[in-house]
Formats: sequence, structure tokens, C-alpha cells
Amino acid sequence: MAGRDRARIVAAWFDESADRAEREIVPLLAPLAADFIAYARPEPSDTVLDAGTGTGLVARLIAPHVRRVVGLDVSARSLALARQILPLDRSTVVQGTVEDAPFRGRAFSLVAASFGLNATEPSRALGAIRRCLAPGGRLAIQEWGPADAASRAIDDLLADHAVDEPDASLAALRAEPEALGPLWRDYLQDADDVCEWLEEAGFAVVDAVEAAPVAIRATPDVFLRYLLVPTFRRREVEAMVPAVRSAFLAAARARLTQDAQPDGSLIWRPVVLRARAKWAG
Repeated sequence: MAGRDRARIVAAWFDESADRAEREIVPLLAPLAADFIAYARPEPSDTVLDAGTGTGLVARLIAPHVRRVVGLDVSARSLALARQILPLDRSTVVQGTVEDAPFRGRAFSLVAASFGLNATEPSRALGAIRRCLAPGGRLAIQEWGPADAASRAIDDLLADHAVDEPDASLAALRAEPEALGPLWRDYLQDADDVCEWLEEAGFAVVDAVEAAPVAIRATPDVFLRYLLVPTFRRREVEAMVPAVRSAFLAAARARLTQDAQPDGSLIWRPVVLRARAKWAG
């Protein structure tokens, strides 16, 4: 699929889910974002590109610690929400894809990409990032590692309750991931893969690790709402007839409650792939 068509599809996904993401995802992932920023090691003199900024979670947390941050994202609605939150004196947002990053020259000393590359083609994305970095510039990446058992179980339940004869809109949505072709997540599945692709793109790898760096506490209902934010899951739930939808939600809550602590909360330890690298220029 051509890059422009891929960007259109991805933008539509995130435009549709942006408000829910700000409400349900950002509070849950804030501790993970803060830990990633510490991993990225920003410096006060840095000009930072937050690649795939979404609604600006990493950008808003890193802004007080650097000279300036630019948030790049393909979703217009996500960027509209980011503009409402980011400090105007040291940040800005730009609409565009990472693969076609619309920046002239080597404008950035640090590129931070927290879940911002998973819908990109790796060689194009890393090449574009390299062209944005000043000599000696650094790159810090965070992407999802293997899904946890509870999340996989919810997807299994979703598949079990999904409509057999979707309308045209849902059928098209189901076909979109395959139509996008191989993306980052299809190529880079462990820390060794990340190292290999970074080195092939001309980066010197400083560190690469698969880890579960933070423990996030949430109620089963909060975690379920988080899981159902993405467009591809939410639309499946909305397509169910009311009785089936109620059955799915009850089964999902029951499955998550199996993992609850004595106080009723879940302790979620998301596994991520992280890497730091340098560009010699």
C-alpha cells in the first residue's frame, strides 16, 4: 500500500479514538511515559522531536526538562487535543507521518518515539528520523512487547462475540490491517530485531532491552475501558446486538477480575521493547 493511503487509514483510526485515548489511555500510561522519558535521558539543551505524539503525553512530560519539543502525528484530532495541553512557550505540534517527517535540515538533538512507530514501515521511519537528527543526535524508542495474558484473553472474547456478518463499514475496518502490509510490529518483535534494524539504518545502538519497567494499578473496569479505546475493538463492540454486547462485557469483566488483588485492583506490568541509539552524522 502506498504511504499516502496508509497515512489516511492510520489517521482515521486515531482521529476517531483521540478523545477516548486522552480520557482513558493517558492517565493509565502516564507512569510508563514518565519512566520512558527517564530512559531517554533528555538534556536541558535538547530540541526534541516526539515522533507519533498522539495527544502529547510524552511531549507534555518532557517539555519542562528540555529547550523545546515538537510533537509530530498524523492525526489532526490528536494534535488538536495536544495543543490544548502543551506549554506554548516551549512546544509546538506538526501534522505528518514519521516516514515523511516534514522538517528541513538536522533540527533535533533527540528523537523520542513512544508507541509512535508501530504503524510505520521500519526502514522508511528510521531513515526519516536519521535525516532529522543533528550530528551526534540520539534516538529513544519504546514499543509494545508481547501482550499480557489478560489482554490476549479479552481479544479472544471479542472474537468469540463478534458479529458473523458485519456491515460494509465494519468489514472494511477488519480488512484494513492486512491491507496496510507489513509494518514495524511485523518486523521488530524482540530487542535483537530492534538492534539489527537500528544498525542497518546507520545508528550506533547504546542499549536495547525487553522489560516490564513499571507496575500500573487499575480497577478491572478502568483497564477494560483502556483496552476498548482502539477503533478496531470499539467498533466490534458497537456492532454487537445489546444482549451479546452485555454478555461480552460481563465475560470480559469476569476474566479481568480473576487477576485482581484482594482490594479489587489489577496490577498491570506491560512489557515493552526499548532502545537508545546515536547518529554519528
